[in-house]
Amino acid sequence: MMNNWLEGLRSMLCKKPEAFLGVYGAADRITFLELSCDGGTWAVGRKAEEKWQRPQDFGEMTELLAEHITMRLAREGWENLPLALCLPEGEFICKLFPMSGEIPREEQRTAAFWEIDNYLQACGLTLENVSCTSARLPGEETVEALILLREKIRTLEEAFDSKEIRLEGLFPETPLVAECRLQEEGWQIGGLQLWGSESAGDKESLEGERRSLYAAAALAGLGSDSWPENLLAWKKEESPWNYEGIGRLVMMVASVFIAVMLVVDLGELYLASRAAEEARQQMAALEPARLVMEADRKMASLAESKEACLAGLSEKSRPLDSVLIHLGTVTVEGAWLTEVDCTQESLLLLRGEAVDYSALGEIMEAFEKDRGFFPSVPLLEDSRQREDEGGGIEFRLKMDMGI
Repeated sequence: MMNNWLEGLRSMLCKKPEAFLGVYGAADRITFLELSCDGGTWAVGRKAEEKWQRPQDFGEMTELLAEHITMRLAREGWENLPLALCLPEGEFICKLFPMSGEIPREEQRTAAFWEIDNYLQACGLTLENVSCTSARLPGEETVEALILLREKIRTLEEAFDSKEIRLEGLFPETPLVAECRLQEEGWQIGGLQLWGSESAGDKESLEGERRSLYAAAALAGLGSDSWPENLLAWKKEESPWNYEGIGRLVMMVASVFIAVMLVVDLGELYLASRAAEEARQQMAALEPARLVMEADRKMASLAESKEACLAGLSEKSRPLDSVLIHLGTVTVEGAWLTEVDCTQESLLLLRGEAVDYSALGEIMEAFEKDRGFFPSVPLLEDSRQREDEGGGIEFRLKMDMGI
C-alpha cells in the first residue's frame, strides 16, 4: 500500500508517459507495438504492420519510413505517444571488446567508453561525429560497442520532424532483444511479466514484435542495466517535472493547511463563545447582588459626604452657647443687649438699648476691640430715639462672623 502511495506521488511530481510505441522496420515490413501502464501494471496493447520494401540508401529509407509511420499513427490514433525506433544493426559500426565480469557494473560503461574512444581515434573519428552506446552480451564477458554517425541521426530526425512525428528514442538492434521472450501468458522482459495477447503471426512477425517491444521497453526504462542507452539522449531533453501535477500537489497541501487552520480557528471561536456565555450567565446570577452593593455604595458615599460637610461646618462654626457667654462679657455702662439673632448663615444680628448715643458708641467700640472673637467690626444698621418717658435709644447691629 505504501509503494502504491509513493508511486502515485512520484507520478504527480514527475511527468511519466503511460504508453509508448515501439517501431521496427525489417526488410519487408514495419512493425508497430503499443506498450502501456495502468496502475503499475504493464501490458502489451495493439499491434500493427505496414508492408514496404526497405531501400538500401539510408536517406531514402528514412523518408519512406517516416511516411509509412505517419499514415499508421493517424490510422491508429497514436500521434501523441512517445515513439521509440529500433534501428537494424547493419546501420551501426559494431565492435566487440572483452570485459571481465569482475568489473563492477557501474564501471563497465565507463570502461567501454574509453575502449570506444580509442577505437574511434584508430578509425579517424571523434566523439563529436558519432553517438555511441554499449551493451554487455548476455552470458559472455564481452561488451558490444554500437556507434552511429551523427549525420545519420540528423537525417533521421529531419525526416521525422518534417512529418511532425514525436521520435524520442533510438535504440540499436542487439542480441539483448532475446530478453524479450514470448510466454503463454504474454510477453516477458527479464522478471517482468507483460500482460496481453500472444502473437498469432509468422516468425517474421514475431521477430518484428520482439524488436518493437524491445524499443518501447527501453524507452520506458524496463530493460536491465546491460541494455544500450538511448542514442538521442545527447539532445536537450524536456524537463521531467510535471508542473501541472506539482501545482495540484501544492494546491492540495495549501487546501489541507487552510482547512486545518480553519478548524483550529473555529474550535477556538467555539471555546471563546462558550466561555463568554458562561461569563454572561455568571454575571446574570450576580446581578441582584451587584445592584444591592451599588445601592449600599451610594448610601455609604452619601453618608460620607454628609459627615464631611458636618465636620467642615463644625470646624468653622462657633457654638451658640460660647457666643452668648462671650457677649455677656462685653459690658458697657449705659448700654445693653436685648436680642441675639443667629438664624442667618455667618451673620450675627444684635438688638439693644442705650441711654444715649455716647453709650452706643462705647459698646460699638468694645466690639471693635474684641477682634480675637469677632473678626469684623460691627455695622450699625438702625438706631432711633424712643418716645417714652425714658427717652433711650434703640439700636440694631450686624456682624459678619466669618463662618
